[in-house]
Amino acid sequence: MSNNKARFLSVLIALAAILVPIAVHAQDSYLFASVNGNTQNLGGAVFQYTPPGAQTTFAPGLSRPRGLAIYHGDLYVAANTLDPVTGNLQSSIMKVTASGVQTLFATLSTVNSAAEGIAIDRAGNVFVVAFDQNSPTVASTIFKFTPDGAESAFGSLPGQGLGVAFDAAGNLFAADATDQIIFKFTPAGASSVFVGPAAFTSVQGPVGLTFDRSGNLWVTTEGNEGGPGGDAILVFAPDGTDSTFATDLADPRGIAFDPSGDLFVAELKAAAQGDILKFSKDGSQTVFASDIGRPQGNGGPEFLAFRGGPPPMP
Repeated sequence: MSNNKARFLSVLIALAAILVPIAVHAQDSYLFASVNGNTQNLGGAVFQYTPPGAQTTFAPGLSRPRGLAIYHGDLYVAANTLDPVTGNLQSSIMKVTASGVQTLFATLSTVNSAAEGIAIDRAGNVFVVAFDQNSPTVASTIFKFTPDGAESAFGSLPGQGLGVAFDAAGNLFAADATDQIIFKFTPAGASSVFVGPAAFTSVQGPVGLTFDRSGNLWVTTEGNEGGPGGDAILVFAPDGTDSTFATDLADPRGIAFDPSGDLFVAELKAAAQGDILKFSKDGSQTVFASDIGRPQGNGGPEFLAFRGGPPPMP
């Protein structure tokens, strides 16, 4: 090989070493949103948004998709399929690769348990909360799936479970919307009440959960106090002390931080098309994406996740 060719090859290698990490880093800021769509089997999807807000359909043909979590570049989605003959609901977890290839990761062993929030621990175990539609109290079970798909019952909630999130110590937090409680589960499965009904108004219930880099728990609440637009985002310090970050929201559900620390919230808007709000680090609010889903019913954005995940804990 001539010296010129050798120098040219070395330049190409150097450029690749620079450009590939840049491309990967840029994709860390891609936002994923589960969208219920027409609320029918295969009528939902996961949308992908670039940082400027350009929307594409990343995973089409999903049945009532809910919780999202990303592990080693793969997206895990809670899906719920209704049997048209028996009327029973069968919930599952779909795995979608970075290139968009969908496979079935696991199927919940119980019937009529509606899968909602998903969280994944550092070892790759997948946790999903599902509420029993046959239960008078809509009691919920948190299922744990090992990386190879083996299922076990990790914990339970007395009411309807929705969002789940891990803190930096590996404790799992779960929102019980109907009982107005956020439960804390240790890695071994021991449960305690992190905050109870006193932390919420009489009609608010916790729904979406996420942690910031300081260990504060951010919570969306639903209840439509005072009509549409009466919901909020609350912040709980590690000791449970609470503050209100935003009010006058319409059915906020999924909540997630991007790698730079900006906060994104999905407004489901059961009576209209949904949107995704963006809150910058200084607290200013903008509409990041709008007109999501159909203009009536529960068809808008549900849960959110970033490919790069939240900013790291200090």
